[in-house]
Amino acid sequence: MDNYAEIARVHPDGREGQSMLFPLNEFTRKSLTPAELCASINLNWMTAETLFQEGWLSFDPATARELNPAQEAELRFLGRLIVAGCHTSLLKQLLASLRRPYAYRLDQLYYDWEAGEWKLLPSSPHLREKFEEWINDMVDSGQLSALEDVRASVDNSIRELRRYSRW
Repeated sequence: MDNYAEIARVHPDGREGQSMLFPLNEFTRKSLTPAELCASINLNWMTAETLFQEGWLSFDPATARELNPAQEAELRFLGRLIVAGCHTSLLKQLLASLRRPYAYRLDQLYYDWEAGEWKLLPSSPHLREKFEEWINDMVDSGQLSALEDVRASVDNSIRELRRYSRW
């Protein structure tokens, strides 16, 4: 796997893989305890402890009072995989190409089952480029009704935005 997934890694001090002009993460909410996070993602507490005992989790949730950003990301990442039904053999396969600790942002990664690797979700400029390619493909293939459907959807979205943005 390319190291692109490393961009989605969370660091213990909350420093993101991509810089922000105003990093507000540490000001948005108080740190969670491991038990609070487990409850919020429906992860059984004993399972969280087992993740540590079996070497998947880099810290002991039983002794951590509050989670730093990397610990929270790691427990959330692994916990979501477990809650989704991943057992040890699938977990080994899914995590084989990632570095420990598994402190990755779920909102920036997805698992490409066909390629068998983690990939970054496309960024906004990339999505716009793909959208423009899609429009051009419809023009090239003469899909007038599909283009009209897209136009109607965009027009509706613009109307809604204008309606709600009025003071």
